[in-house]
Amino acid sequence: MGTIRDRGIIKWKAALMLPEHKALNKKKDKDDYFLNKKPILDEYQVEEFENNIHYAMEYHLPISFRLHNEGNPIELHGYCVYIDPVTKELSIQKKDSSFEKIKFNEIISVIVED
Repeated sequence: MGTIRDRGIIKWKAALMLPEHKALNKKKDKDDYFLNKKPILDEYQVEEFENNIHYAMEYHLPISFRLHNEGNPIELHGYCVYIDPVTKELSIQKKDSSFEKIKFNEIISVIVED
């Protein structure tokens, strides 16, 4: 009688794998490894962000944002000038007097500087 030989995970792999496919899979896995996932914010943190932004706008205080941009966190410093409620974007005047628009859902943290 013969014994059953289990091939393990090999039986679930593709039957044909070209070298280009292997290289693409390795590149994808390598790139995804170094990207940071966006943290999940609860409603209290979002409310705190909104309150800090409104406070900074009312008293014209500088504000620092930490943004999640495609896996890479970036810092943005300046003054919040306008909030667009329809598109949920903020207009930020940076220290060099240039303007930048950011989306509210990209914000990770907000710090009002005194």
